[in-house]
Amino acid sequence: MIHTLHLETKLVSEELCALLRQVDPAVFAFRDEPEVRARVDRVASRLRELVVAAERDDAGGALERLRERLRALLAAVERATPTRTPSPKTAWIAFQREVQPAYESLLLTLRGVVVAPPSVRPTNHARSLWHVASGLSVLGLIQLLPERGWLVAVSGAFAAAAWSMEIARRGSERVNDRLMRVFRLVAHPHERYRVNSSTWYVTALLLLALFGNRLSQSLAVVVLAVADPAAALIGRRFGRTRLLDNRSLEGTLAFFAAGALSSLLVMWALGPASLSSRLVLAAVAGLAGAATELFSSRMDDNFTIPVAVAAAVTVAGAG
Repeated sequence: MIHTLHLETKLVSEELCALLRQVDPAVFAFRDEPEVRARVDRVASRLRELVVAAERDDAGGALERLRERLRALLAAVERATPTRTPSPKTAWIAFQREVQPAYESLLLTLRGVVVAPPSVRPTNHARSLWHVASGLSVLGLIQLLPERGWLVAVSGAFAAAAWSMEIARRGSERVNDRLMRVFRLVAHPHERYRVNSSTWYVTALLLLALFGNRLSQSLAVVVLAVADPAAALIGRRFGRTRLLDNRSLEGTLAFFAAGALSSLLVMWALGPASLSSRLVLAAVAGLAGAATELFSSRMDDNFTIPVAVAAAVTVAGAG
């Protein structure tokens, strides 16, 4: 049942979503600080009104979780709002890190009741480096392991471990807190409440090991490793033309270019083949990855991109 409070909370959460994106370290500029402070004041004022309304409402337990999360979000905003500081960018990055977990918790309450705004994925250079390093490591395994069975065994072991951790942290908040602290440098805040992207990634690797061939596996892995961080970097810094789910035309084009170029380099390193076939497969890999990333709003793109790229390359002639 949709309550008026849910609808009002949705509007405030949309404003907060825009605020968290505005203070992202990739785009924050000192000249924007007055606007950011005004936006924080509006959000805090509306949250106070919602907390009062929630405490006054007599709907009983039906809204209790929403009340708790509104209070927690208001407390986080008030606690994290920086005073005047000689380093405003650093202060607002700290604000984003403090407020975003409470924002994601509120979204969890709204989903299933109203159409909630999306999770915010802040710029995280450590995560991007981890993304590239893990992808290149897997690429090395694909080339070095002598038989398919070895890759199935390795990817299966990683997938089993990842899903075991997912089950454990769903059953225990203490385990969830500990794992989020362990992976805090590379985890997004929203992953506290969702299946981790790395879990989806190793699941995709298991499918590639079972059904792909060496070339399709290699291109799928390298496209995700290189093009996804490139699209995020370009999209956040230079994206102006919005497409779907806050993705930009500039980021999508960067994905295609990085995916096609990295695929071409991998094929060149793997051995002899005609230039025309390399160019076709590189274009197919880049296009499949970019299109899948653009439309992956409901499923994690760490799963959908490698699976889609491998399938597209196989259909185009890798098989």
